[in-house]
Amino acid sequence: MNRELLVKNVQDGGIAQAVIETEKTWERFVIAGDEEPPNRAFVLDSWKRCREEGTNPHLNATAKVVKESEVQELWNRHLLHETLAPYIFSLSDTMLPSRHLVVFADAQGLLLTVAGDRSVQSAAEKMNFVPGSRWQEENAGTNAIGTALALRAPVQIFAAEHYCAPVHGWTCSAAPITDPATHQILGVIDLTGMREYHHPHSLAVVQSIARAVEDRLRDALELERFTIFGEYLELYARHPDIALIALDRGGQVIRSSTGVWDQGWIDANNQLLHLPPGYSQMEDGTVWEVSGQHERWKWVLHHCHRQQDRIGSVIQALPVQTLHSKTASMGIRGKRSKEETPMALASFAHLVGTAPNFIRMIDQAKKVARYDSPVLLLGETGTGKELLAQGIHSASRHAAGPFVAVNCGAIPAELIGSELFGFEGGSFTGAAREGRAGKFEAAEGGTIFLDEIGELPLSMQPYLLRVLDTGEVTRIGGQGAVHVSVRVIAATNQHLEEMVATGTFRQDLFYRLNVIPIVLPPVRERPGDGIRILDHFLVRLAQQNGECVPAISPAVAALFEHYPWKGNVREIRNLAERLMASGPHRSAITVEDLPTSMQEVGQTAQRASPEILKQQEDAWIWQVLDDCEGNVTQASHRLGIHRSTLYRKLARKNTG
Repeated sequence: MNRELLVKNVQDGGIAQAVIETEKTWERFVIAGDEEPPNRAFVLDSWKRCREEGTNPHLNATAKVVKESEVQELWNRHLLHETLAPYIFSLSDTMLPSRHLVVFADAQGLLLTVAGDRSVQSAAEKMNFVPGSRWQEENAGTNAIGTALALRAPVQIFAAEHYCAPVHGWTCSAAPITDPATHQILGVIDLTGMREYHHPHSLAVVQSIARAVEDRLRDALELERFTIFGEYLELYARHPDIALIALDRGGQVIRSSTGVWDQGWIDANNQLLHLPPGYSQMEDGTVWEVSGQHERWKWVLHHCHRQQDRIGSVIQALPVQTLHSKTASMGIRGKRSKEETPMALASFAHLVGTAPNFIRMIDQAKKVARYDSPVLLLGETGTGKELLAQGIHSASRHAAGPFVAVNCGAIPAELIGSELFGFEGGSFTGAAREGRAGKFEAAEGGTIFLDEIGELPLSMQPYLLRVLDTGEVTRIGGQGAVHVSVRVIAATNQHLEEMVATGTFRQDLFYRLNVIPIVLPPVRERPGDGIRILDHFLVRLAQQNGECVPAISPAVAALFEHYPWKGNVREIRNLAERLMASGPHRSAITVEDLPTSMQEVGQTAQRASPEILKQQEDAWIWQVLDDCEGNVTQASHRLGIHRSTLYRKLARKNTG
């Protein structure tokens, strides 16, 4: 039956005749095997897809794949919930007399909400047309939701046009809603009712709602792009010599530095090329290299946010090695060469650990990275304060700028002033004739990391306070101030409040540095992380030296949980170097390979709590098994034990 005949029959009140005609057509295809029965082309194509998929034409009900409580959470968190919910609420009231249900399904055909007359809902429940069931074609045969998703277009399916016979008593109209940024389908709005209440205008209704929602999304996209452009301008103000590319959520270029097009990085559809798969989920500060016209470039990723949601990105592009003298055509000629500019070598991805308190600390640092306020890192020696500072820098707007680290405790007191703030020529005996810029000027446009800030002499603390308050540096022996745009991150393992009380650290400087304090937990307070850190260093050392990565026995993992790790991450790194240098290992690093002091701790723990040691061994075994995606052979190799031993330990876990 063609579309015109179907519509005419319905408009003439011939619903019964239309039902008969569609039923005959369905029987010719499904029962008699007629390949080309008279039918609407898109319906016939859908039937063919269903048959190729092996869909049962007598399928009584599609499966419910998600629990109702979980479905409600999915609907509440869906991108369209806030925009679409008022339409569904209003339409469900309007459609009550027509005995239609108002339905929304996500991009995978999962029903998230079904609203309307309760008696109609009860009838629909018999075929599992309920929240939590999936109505793609491969799950439920030809139906408006699944076929709209397959065609990416609005459709109306009437009576026996449904591929599965139990649905022949229904009619449904559906229209997909598309994200204007990504051009991906976000979901489907659908009207479903009994076939005797069919009305051709229901298709126009869902189409109008889909268009209205997409218009709202386009308005929101323009606001997102405006926000991204604002961050682009802020970065340009800080780094006018660095190329910038602003992208919306769909990877479309909305603004770029002069000459970026000439590099061949943007296609005819205004899409940026050379983006890694899944780049939108990568960490801020992620770096990769791409080719330009005459040289290799380093791209640095910065996500833009609006109300905690990622709405796009700004990419900074820096030449890695000049292969052609005319980089000035890009309008990009840095003030420093690559060799002169200290860069951060780490991002948050380099920080190893899964302990809850460690993850909370990382989450806090990620939030802090988006702001320019001073940060004070507090923690014991060796906990990784400089690595965390580099991570914050790499995820910040200053990532393309230098990262300058200064150990305030390693510089003689009489030199710390000139080291930090610079000096004018001839300002003191032995000073260079031309003078020299200090670390703050060297960090212009980037981040300065002041480690061991508690060691800064009291006499120098007012100078640092002035820089923090005014953003100006005065060189030793100089008259004029130099304005600097530098993000300050300080760190200490001392108790600065106690130093303030004893008068060895200025109270006003403490308050100025302590705007955002972040406490790094010691390794002994991070359950399970010690052995993960050792594994990380062993892998890195093995790669550097072209060696095989040694396995780690479960007994070593258990011992690590009892060792105090006074040197924290640094102590574990030193242990990894010692273990690699003392190899080769028989099959795995065992307790006997560890230093005597560690073995003694293990013996004490074994006497005191053998059951706890077993639990900690099991924890490492399951961690490795999870890393190996359940592959027992790979896991046993990484653990340095035989497969039968691993099976026995797994059985112990399951029965225990």
